[in-house]
Amino acid sequence: MKKLVRNAGLFGFMAMAFICSGCNGKKESTSVQYKLTQGKQATSPFISPLVQIADEEGYFSEYNLKIETQIVDRSGSFEAVAAGKLDFLTFELVPHLSYGAQGSDEILFGGTLTGGMAVMANKNVADEVRDIHNWKGKTIGVKLFSTSELVSKYVLREEYGFKIDDEVKYKFYDSNEPLIAAVSKGAIDIAFVSSSYVESAESQGVVYLFPEVDLQKDYVCCRQVANGTSFKNNEEAYKRLLKGEIRAFKIYLENEKLAVDSIVRATHQDEDYVRRTYYSPETSQGARYNPDPDFNGVLGDYQILLDWDYVPKGLELHEFYNISVYADALKEVIAQFPEEKFYKDMWNYFIEHNNKYPDFEKNYTAL
Repeated sequence: MKKLVRNAGLFGFMAMAFICSGCNGKKESTSVQYKLTQGKQATSPFISPLVQIADEEGYFSEYNLKIETQIVDRSGSFEAVAAGKLDFLTFELVPHLSYGAQGSDEILFGGTLTGGMAVMANKNVADEVRDIHNWKGKTIGVKLFSTSELVSKYVLREEYGFKIDDEVKYKFYDSNEPLIAAVSKGAIDIAFVSSSYVESAESQGVVYLFPEVDLQKDYVCCRQVANGTSFKNNEEAYKRLLKGEIRAFKIYLENEKLAVDSIVRATHQDEDYVRRTYYSPETSQGARYNPDPDFNGVLGDYQILLDWDYVPKGLELHEFYNISVYADALKEVIAQFPEEKFYKDMWNYFIEHNNKYPDFEKNYTAL
């Protein structure tokens, strides 16, 4: 695979008042109406469940924020953010790290997802490749510039001793559909497939092996990425976005019925399908949604990209990664709901997963 820095052009070519009371009786008053435009992939009914829950439950309205949605192709969405055509995305990681490393106008500022991918195989080799030691000589299919590529290459090289691109080869696809078609026909042996496409793949004869989290537990995946200029000029809007997601995160973890009902209203998808996508251990592929930036986890992925010369060395990750707006958002939610231990626990999680950020102890340890 060519270095990502040399493929920067490929991304472009392939592309694109007053607030109601909180539950504790407090109000946030402002005369400003905030608005952000997010991108949504044309091939999926889902965005981030935290965004959809927050919107459906009225948290964004409470914070005087309006979220508009623009349908985009995956390949065009990355450049659309960098060009300012979208304010933010809640999917993908590697393309944004590539753009950020090259000085594009992007800021990573929050988390979306860990896990959520399945490892599947062509039926003729499925029994053999259930044991990863037998992947030698096999061809693996992944989405172009995906976290699955980084995770699998790292694990296969470091834990199994395979020589990448020699003993194990990779093929790249722009979306799940051609990836599934390739493994079904035997053009590749193994495929890393998004959880929402597993049933479709199985209907085409592809065999499910195991969730990708079996390769690397809680690997960092999709992040929230903003246009840099929009983020700097409208930090208050992004803070309100994160406040809504933080409260939606509580619903997502503590009230499955309410979360599923909210997502069904937002997407018009079948209730059982939504529940299987987000909650079923058998079908969610270990997916966990959390708005925390998890700078530490992303730093590990960025280092892999640098070590393999996929991106140019020069910019440090923190130069295009902001954790302060999330910290401010979480502090304000804690102040709004001082009796809720859940949000204080989120602060402890923030401390544990972001403490490699420069000057962290000086700026972020105290509530």
